[in-house]
Amino acid sequence: MQVRIAHISDTHLGTRPRDGIRQNVWGIEMRTQLLENDFYERFAELFKIISQLEPRVDIVIHSGDLYNSPWEGNPLQPPVVSQEVAISVLKDFIESTGIPVLIIEGNHGLYRNWDVSLLDGLQMAVPGLHVVTQQELKRAIVSEKPVVRTFESLDVFCYPFIDKHVLESSNLLEEYHDWIMTCQKPDPKRISVAVAHGMTLDETLPDAMFSLQYDYFALGHDHHQHKHAKNAWYAGSPERWRFDETRHEKGFLVVDITDNHSVSIKPHHLDFTRPVYNDKISIESDDTVDSVLEKVEAFFEANGIKAGWDSATAARVRLVFEGSSSKVNLVDLNVSLESLRMRVLANESGYNIAQMKWTVRTPTLEGDAASYPEIESEYLIEDPEQDFLAYLETVKIDDRYDPALLTKIAVSALKKSVTQDDEKMTLETITEEGSD
Repeated sequence: MQVRIAHISDTHLGTRPRDGIRQNVWGIEMRTQLLENDFYERFAELFKIISQLEPRVDIVIHSGDLYNSPWEGNPLQPPVVSQEVAISVLKDFIESTGIPVLIIEGNHGLYRNWDVSLLDGLQMAVPGLHVVTQQELKRAIVSEKPVVRTFESLDVFCYPFIDKHVLESSNLLEEYHDWIMTCQKPDPKRISVAVAHGMTLDETLPDAMFSLQYDYFALGHDHHQHKHAKNAWYAGSPERWRFDETRHEKGFLVVDITDNHSVSIKPHHLDFTRPVYNDKISIESDDTVDSVLEKVEAFFEANGIKAGWDSATAARVRLVFEGSSSKVNLVDLNVSLESLRMRVLANESGYNIAQMKWTVRTPTLEGDAASYPEIESEYLIEDPEQDFLAYLETVKIDDRYDPALLTKIAVSALKKSVTQDDEKMTLETITEEGSD
């Protein structure tokens, strides 16, 4: 017997980019914003493609972050439309195909201070949907019961997202490890899958589960679709949630497992009509503010986005300015870029751009951080840890150095520079920060 699985993750329904967007443009009039709607369309596209796969899949596994909020950056529940889309797409898929869908809870869509879950309500609205929440995980650890969903020819052992500090504050850290080793053991006579939402970097991926003999590990949390270990893959996010994700292929995975426990994993990638640019513009020693703006205009021209408005192909643009010039005052540059952005995003502007953001990185950055809103907001909105890890991938590092530790040092330094903290930074304090 063979089991075929469609592995998806990190759909982030309800994502609403807010910085530097063109106003009063709709994905669906008076219902969804333009860029928000991209996530809904991608979700529907995923299930349409999966429904047409031959041979058909036996189950769809979603490894967390179905919704984008609530989360640390936004405590509010997801938009009503995002919940409507989840219900309608999942209900239509299950009714038309008879294929079950399993979703675990991630760090997005998770209420931090309430013992309730959006997934429970979704399960009540969609017959045939299976969900696993953080509340169920905590109860299972205390009661020493497994968190598993059993299907005809497959057992799925579930590891919803849970912060290390939550386990520590509840005195459950050791119990969590012991629970994994005693309660989550698979039956070697059956095909088994572990589905988890977490990463090694933030210590939310339970290492103990990799010592158990699951046939496949369906991972979520990292938006980059890639192999983590033998038979362990991140499906990645199907839509570009952050600008640095433009270099990643987006889609889902199809996993075939035979009754002799051989595993075949095939990535499926999606095509996009909306371009997303995450590019650098150099500030040379002889540049002026005007010449930098000319480089921006040349970038727009070269990429064909200085054109008439088309809501389906309007670009998202993030520019990173690197270098310095004695003739470029940073305050003047930011004011000029803001003026350009207002012109670019205006109706009938002659630019096919839906969003424009920038970051300025110079070796002589001085002044009040509040004077540079683009610099500050970039790190409030995006994840500096993943940004730095992505940078480390582009350089050669001595094997003696741990990329995770280097990342903690860089992020700690960034936090100290933003908060103007005078406390001495040591390896001990960095390690403590990383374990919060």
